[in-house]
Amino acid sequence: MSENHSGNPEEQLFRSAEWYDRTINWEARLGREIPVLCEVFGLPGEGGVIDAGCGTGRQACAMAERGYRMIGADVSDEMLAVAGRHGGRCSADVCFVASAFSDIAEKVGDGHDGAYVIGNGLAVAESQREIRDSLRGLSRCLRVGGRLFLQILNFAPMRREHPCVRGPRVVTVEGVEYVSTRQYYFGQQVVNITNTTLWKDDGWRRRSWGGRLYPIELGMLTSLLDDAGLHVLYTWGSYAKEPFDIERSQDLIVVAEAGGRR
Repeated sequence: MSENHSGNPEEQLFRSAEWYDRTINWEARLGREIPVLCEVFGLPGEGGVIDAGCGTGRQACAMAERGYRMIGADVSDEMLAVAGRHGGRCSADVCFVASAFSDIAEKVGDGHDGAYVIGNGLAVAESQREIRDSLRGLSRCLRVGGRLFLQILNFAPMRREHPCVRGPRVVTVEGVEYVSTRQYYFGQQVVNITNTTLWKDDGWRRRSWGGRLYPIELGMLTSLLDDAGLHVLYTWGSYAKEPFDIERSQDLIVVAEAGGRR
């Protein structure tokens, strides 16, 4: 496997799917996410569940191994290529498709029991209109009573941190330890991110790349979910499911149910 070790800050965040995998402690992350997703969606049903913005497919594979009929969707061909490799090693079948959120129903159909967008996937948007279209698209995939699970960062308290840094996260891959941090720089309607990963390979090496997020907050999200015909059931501040506190919570997690106007 060849890598660019030069550290190019102009590269887009998560452009390299294999490098994305090296910035995540997957054992800890799946241990935190999967039990809550299974609880929210209940026992596996015929309608199946969509991992929207599936990235390298780790969560979709873990859910499939727990009996869910899974479809993973992403806009990145590189992410889907790595997801396919993970799927090939999975003990259950997972289908991966190329799709944006807004037109996902045209790719995977309707009548699904659930869908989820985690890891700030919904915040990778250019505008409020794009978020609205994404939620409408996801809503069209769900049967009446189907659930949508969303997780993004709680951006409100992060705005007050100067600098705003998260990490370090430490991951060991093939005997090499990778240490990653992220810095968040807030504009009025954008969050610029710089991810920096350090590792030791015949001396210390560094790789940095950047990206941006749209800083979604609860009031806007609730309004856009209502517009998409999705009724909010729960708002949590983390995967521990404590009530959301805009001043203190690390995450904004929303569980909504389909059944209203589309």
